[in-house]
Amino acid sequence: MKTLNQIFSIGIALLLTGCVTLYKPNAIHSPLLKEKGELNTSAMLGVSGNGLTNLQAAYAVSNHMGILVDGMYHNKRKSSSDSSIEKLNIGFAEAGAGYFNTFGAKKNGLFQCYSGAGLGKTKDIIFNSDSHNPEASAKYFNLFIQPGVGFITKDLIVAFDLRANYVRLYNINAYLYDQFAWWNTEFTYYSNATLDFLNLEPVVTIKAGRERLKGIFQVGLIIPTINAKSYFDVNTSSMLIAPLFKFSVGISYSFGHK
Repeated sequence: MKTLNQIFSIGIALLLTGCVTLYKPNAIHSPLLKEKGELNTSAMLGVSGNGLTNLQAAYAVSNHMGILVDGMYHNKRKSSSDSSIEKLNIGFAEAGAGYFNTFGAKKNGLFQCYSGAGLGKTKDIIFNSDSHNPEASAKYFNLFIQPGVGFITKDLIVAFDLRANYVRLYNINAYLYDQFAWWNTEFTYYSNATLDFLNLEPVVTIKAGRERLKGIFQVGLIIPTINAKSYFDVNTSSMLIAPLFKFSVGISYSFGHK
């Protein structure tokens, strides 16, 4: 009876927290390089749909080729009315390369297309003083391709990018989660399981300010496509629809351009 009560209390705690998360996408990196030697850096705060902290850098190795690196760290602590505490940690890094070219009479138009890959690690655990602590964890990698266009002036940049993002989670383990039907009764997450999905992520990025230092505003969508159910299984809050809207703010600084 005591064990049943403990399981019941954990189940209530999990229901009150509302979701289990093993994956969050990073803020989209729009490099916006125009010429050889240019280095663009940015730091962004994910307000909705993204991981919390995003650091980005892109460098133009020639007048038409660029490289990019990104890092994301997401840390969330949530308390429930029954004194249980949910802690979520996600760490992720990616790198890529691509082509860019300016167009238009004043060279204010920009076409860019980048592709790359990344690696991540995630853990979601609920601490409960009355029983064992259920936890879910996984590793993952992604592959992406991202075409985009932009309009660039000295003080204002507006860009549209569309990322096709393939994600594969592996070594998925969920200690105790298999005891609750709401988690998932069709997939064995707690036995080194693997799953994958493909999202489309269109975003608009606006940078405004001085020539080198600008504020960033980014808004977009997460559109689960191939194996969409798998995405919702590892980011159940997205079933509430609002987390499918991406919103980030931050700052950027550019070095080295003429």
